[in-house]
Amino acid sequence: MRSLSAIVRIETLAVIAGLALLALGMGIAQPPKGATKKPNPHQAQALFARAKADDFLGSEACADCHTEKSKNFGRSPHAAFMSDPKLPLEKRGCEGCHGPGGIHRSEENPEVISFTKMSPAESSAACLRCHADTMTTQHWSVTEHARAGLSCVSCHQIHPETEAEKSEHAFDKGKAGDAREPVFIARVESQAMLKADQPKLCGSCHSSQTSEFRLPNHHPVPEGRMLCSDCHNPHPTRDSKVRHDPVKDKCVTCHVEMAGPFVFEHDPQTGGTGSGCVECHRPHGSSNAKLLIGTTRGVCAQCHSDKLAGHFPGQTCWTSGCHVAPHGSNSDPHLLAH
Repeated sequence: MRSLSAIVRIETLAVIAGLALLALGMGIAQPPKGATKKPNPHQAQALFARAKADDFLGSEACADCHTEKSKNFGRSPHAAFMSDPKLPLEKRGCEGCHGPGGIHRSEENPEVISFTKMSPAESSAACLRCHADTMTTQHWSVTEHARAGLSCVSCHQIHPETEAEKSEHAFDKGKAGDAREPVFIARVESQAMLKADQPKLCGSCHSSQTSEFRLPNHHPVPEGRMLCSDCHNPHPTRDSKVRHDPVKDKCVTCHVEMAGPFVFEHDPQTGGTGSGCVECHRPHGSSNAKLLIGTTRGVCAQCHSDKLAGHFPGQTCWTSGCHVAPHGSNSDPHLLAH
């Protein structure tokens, strides 16, 4: 027969095991306090899916509490598209973005789509309900902007902000009077419903590129003759061609004389090797003429390292009278003078 102490030990172990299982079950059912709620990118779709026709009260009902917001919405390009009475209720007026007013007024569960309180994934998914022709939710999630934690409202203002919000959300990246980094706030008249002029808006995150535009030689973005979107596509669609040949895609849009085709082409220009134009040029700005990365034969030597030992042209390879056609030649495979 087992001793009394052995029986007691067995019963004690059984109780401990039971308590452990109970604690584990409670832990699964009830997450610890302070645990963050996992973002649900389909939050907006779920809210509209369970809404009934009676839940949509119209924009006039929103104006009862949100008078200034409703007034400003009338000045937004969105208003022209969302006031059509032929539109379905879930895409009309204030409720087309923020959800049914009836559910928002509900005392039991007053839900509303708040773009300032949602996660970037949830916020962008709400916008893409209507802007699916720009890109899908899945495709947006793999863009660099989405990976950086941005959403549509990081750059766009859905309706003009109030004066109080302007001061709160201003792009204040410098000090007043500092010509190098001008202070600016959201502008209602900005292009494409942007929160600010495009170069300033992009520069609020891409500060290193903004610094390059201050160099002696640069593309005329600060002068207003170019925009960032002339070269960069902030909304790359699934159908956009993913290419690594900036010569053919971007640069030759303006620099047509470099487009070719040439009988003998320089490999970087064709995209066969290197990084295309940026193999030799700095696209945003440079201290060197023609936006070159250097002023000596070192520009060529970064690829043609075998020529460094016994080849001394005295000047740069293209100004010494030899390889005068660095982009391509119709007469010489070594890009020599015609």
